Amino acid sequence: MSWWHRPRPLSWVYAAILVVIVGVVGLSQRGTLREAWLNRQKQNLPSAVERTEFANSNTSTDLPAAANSTPTEPSATDTTEQNLPAEINLKVPFTVQAPHANWDDDHREFCEEASVLMVARYFQDRAIGDADQAERSLQDVKQWQIKNLGFYKDTTAVETARILREQFKLGDVEVISNPTLTNIKAEVAAGNLVIMPAAGRLIGNPYYRQPGPLYHMLVIKGYTKDGQLITNDPGTKRGADWAYQANVLMNAMHDWNDGDVVNGQRVVIVVRGS
Repeated sequence: MSWWHRPRPLSWVYAAILVVIVGVVGLSQRGTLREAWLNRQKQNLPSAVERTEFANSNTSTDLPAAANSTPTEPSATDTTEQNLPAEINLKVPFTVQAPHANWDDDHREFCEEASVLMVARYFQDRAIGDADQAERSLQDVKQWQIKNLGFYKDTTAVETARILREQFKLGDVEVISNPTLTNIKAEVAAGNLVIMPAAGRLIGNPYYRQPGPLYHMLVIKGYTKDGQLITNDPGTKRGADWAYQANVLMNAMHDWNDGDVVNGQRVVIVVRGS
């Protein structure tokens, strides 16, 4: 009998069956594995600091504020960077922009509303509450926009800053053009929050409804030692303490620009409270 007519040994058959089984199990457990990976990533983040605790801590607030600047990043020896804490994570209330998982036209547009709500509650030292309470608060922001802006979809950084000042009475709100990563980290290290408008499809969050939002906003509330920015991202129910590589967010940073988002201005909203 020639070699190609000989029956394959049973060990080969068993190995093939095992490969098939592993593949099927892997596909069926893909979501569970991804959740486990996400939870592990979040466990490695610095502990969240209460705003009141932060105010009474020894963390220096004598740090350079973000300012209109060129997008050039600082060198590794930049003294401003050296003066920052190695990592920080502010404890900011979270809500997804669709509290009841109803991703209708309203809620697909509520990233700005959810971002300002999270920031406002942080400075008010208030919780957002359950899904019903979050929904009511988001609808209140929508109604304020319709009354005062004439619309509620796709608000620019300037228009979103106005919501914080006028509806939520936060006095120290500034729109910053061309911030560097060090500018953003310095603001967060000083206990402030940063809202970033972004080309959502450049962010690449796997939990977004694909291909992702054309325009998005999220809250930057911390950073890690290994080059990540910690956010509350309202675009997914898993968005609390979501860490992105800093270069990903810096690249995605763009204002609405009448829908041409990828060519929109590089801006952030810095909120320093009342």
